[in-house]
Amino acid sequence: MNLIKKIKRAVCLAGAGILMCSGFFGCGKKGLPLDAGHGIADQSNLFGMCYLLEERSAESLDIQTEVQLMKNLGVKTVRQWMHFTHFMSSPTELIQNCETTENMHKLLAECEEAGMVNIGMNHHNFCTTRAKASPTAKPFSRDVSEGSEYVQWLNDYYESWKTLVGEFPEVMYWEIDNEVNNPDFMTDGGDKGSSAYSVKQMAEIATDMFYYATRAIHEVNPKAQSIMGGLTEPTGLGKGNTANFLQMLYDNIASGEYGYFYGIEDSSDASKNPDDYFQIACWHPYMSNFNKQHFIDINNEYYEIILRNEGKHKKVFFTEIGWNDDAIGGEAVSVDFTEQMYDALKSMPYVETANLFKLYDNGTKNNWDGPSYLYFGLFHDPDPAHVYTPCESSTEAINIDENGYCIPGAPKNRAYEYQRLAGGSGNLGLLAEK
Repeated sequence: MNLIKKIKRAVCLAGAGILMCSGFFGCGKKGLPLDAGHGIADQSNLFGMCYLLEERSAESLDIQTEVQLMKNLGVKTVRQWMHFTHFMSSPTELIQNCETTENMHKLLAECEEAGMVNIGMNHHNFCTTRAKASPTAKPFSRDVSEGSEYVQWLNDYYESWKTLVGEFPEVMYWEIDNEVNNPDFMTDGGDKGSSAYSVKQMAEIATDMFYYATRAIHEVNPKAQSIMGGLTEPTGLGKGNTANFLQMLYDNIASGEYGYFYGIEDSSDASKNPDDYFQIACWHPYMSNFNKQHFIDINNEYYEIILRNEGKHKKVFFTEIGWNDDAIGGEAVSVDFTEQMYDALKSMPYVETANLFKLYDNGTKNNWDGPSYLYFGLFHDPDPAHVYTPCESSTEAINIDENGYCIPGAPKNRAYEYQRLAGGSGNLGLLAEK
């Protein structure tokens, strides 16, 4: 039995207690009609959250209290930013005595103890052959000839995933990169800071990334499941390339030109099984002006692409979705959109979790999220050094001090609405009280 078949068998056996396994490594419940009105998701995990440890300062970080805060909200899954470059100095070496690594282990343990499922996501990579490439760049167009820079980069990517998963065996769900159909992330690392790749080229690179990463994940932890790096449409759900990109991924997989180690294995070993690339599908259905029926219709359309190509049901995670209060007319609007979105998900039984972006506002001006201050959070920025004023359009803002500034770590209206929807309970002012 060759290595690929061994890995398939190990993963399938490991998941037998969760999913029914049948046929060609196809895991899923039998007998369900193949339409978007059915699915195999466990919607008891529907209420998710995005938590960015990298944004937290050592001075104000309180892991135990912050996890308790999420538990009080009713959070069931936590998408954790776990980049190679935060824990590793190279594809095969961890940073010694790394406080970030220690804190991540603590955070993962606290979340698990609180009954929350951890979803690890990495969208950084090491590029040893192109100095100008940023950690998020995918700096080579596809060239699978032996010894090419592209293949060297993929080999480093594979080793990096092995190192990350080996360090964090407690994580059972790994999201492979982030928004790989978005030129902001699928960039060539050029001086202009934007991608030179076409949608077709982005899909080609992503297909290789998914295979190399999934294989690394399963070799190190056969019980873990891999997640397609969440697709997105920057101008809004249904207005971008997600449908075309999804089909391109499946066409690539079916072609037999992917799914093996280039320069090491023969193309006859190529896997045409989508589960060897991602076991869980994923996209980020952002809508700046939320329309409930449109949200349901477009997501159903994308799920039908999965059904047509796989002939079985597959779980879908929405690992990012949310609203910037300042950009949509105030917090009351985002409260309404959040309620409508989670209600819509009840009619989409293929969606297991929707991770709100994100737990906290970012009170640093012109931060990595974008220009000015951003108000995606359910809580005011808990870092006292990040003092920022409430958005002028948010007349309903709460927990504002006598000078008109946000109280660090205090809940916003949306936190109370999320808690109500998720069935959470308990104090949401834990950080503000400190």
